[in-house]
Parts: sequence; structure tokens; C-alpha cells
Amino acid sequence: MNPDKMKKFKILLAIDIVIIVALAVVMFVLKGQYGEMAQKLATEQRDAYRKQANDILHEQWKSVDQFGMAWRLVFETVSSKDKSEKSFDARLKAIENDKPARERQVQHLYSAAGIPEKAQLQFSELGYAEGSILLKNENGVKEVACGKDCKISFTFVKGNLKSLDYSALEKYVPAEHFKLAEPAPFRFE
Repeated sequence: MNPDKMKKFKILLAIDIVIIVALAVVMFVLKGQYGEMAQKLATEQRDAYRKQANDILHEQWKSVDQFGMAWRLVFETVSSKDKSEKSFDARLKAIENDKPARERQVQHLYSAAGIPEKAQLQFSELGYAEGSILLKNENGVKEVACGKDCKISFTFVKGNLKSLDYSALEKYVPAEHFKLAEPAPFRFE
């Protein structure tokens, strides 16, 4: 072989080796970056879905609290001998302020449904239904919240209970109001 050709061959061989090593390094660097990006995206998507699920469960938690207060109000109003509006207002206030009883009731329902105590503590820390369940108080008609998109009404005439409509409370099914879609399939872009 000609020494010039041999020299060119060695230079080309050295360049080829450098290019192959450089490509291997670039490939491993990109592989690591893609792995990190995929892990980050998977974590973000998982956390977003978990937040959505927890928000829905907390809304359901508050709705179950309203549902329990509404049933208790109906029961106490129907079974009471005093059907006055003043007595009703006192019962409503007492039920809303009886947080230990509300907590026991919601926790009992969630325990019966198999919700772990750890999850219950998390939701109780986020809080129960805030404020009053009394939605409307006009012209002797009082509307009371009994869950998400659920209300019952008490009608008073001359300060005494005339009628009570709690049919929405009887038909209320919390599962129909709180739907959680399946998580979107993981996509790596």
C-alpha cells in the first residue's frame, strides 16, 4: 500500500471512530433526557389526575355533610311538636353548629363505604360544608341544601309550618352528581 493512502486511511479511520464515539455519547445523553422528560410528564399527569379525584371526593364529602344535616332537619322538624318558624330556625342553627355530630355522621358513612381513615382525615382537614345550608328565605318559603344540586323546601304560613317537600332528598343519589372520568392515556410528546 501507498504511504499516502495509508495516512489518509488512518485519518479517515480516526475521524470515523471520533464520529461513532460522539454519536454514542449524544445518544446516551438524549436517552437520559428523554427518560427524565417522560418521568416528569408522567408525574405531572398523575398528580393532575390525583388532584382532580381528590377535589371531587372533597366536594362529595361536603355534599354528604349537607345531606346528613338536611335529613336531620327534616326528621327533627317532622317529629317536633313545635312547628313554628322560630323553632325551625333554632333547630337549623343547632344542627349547623353541632360539628361533632356532623363529623361522626360523615365519618360513619365513609367508614361503612370502605374509605380508609387516612383519606377521611385528609378530607376532614379540608373542611365540611361551609356556612348555612339555608339557601333561600323568602315569603315564608325556606329552601335548604341537601347536597349538590339538591334542595328541599319548608313553607310557613303565619309563622307555622304548612308544608314540607323533601322529595329531592329521598331521590338524591350522590354517585350521580360526582363522576370521575378515567385518566387520559399517558402521552409522551
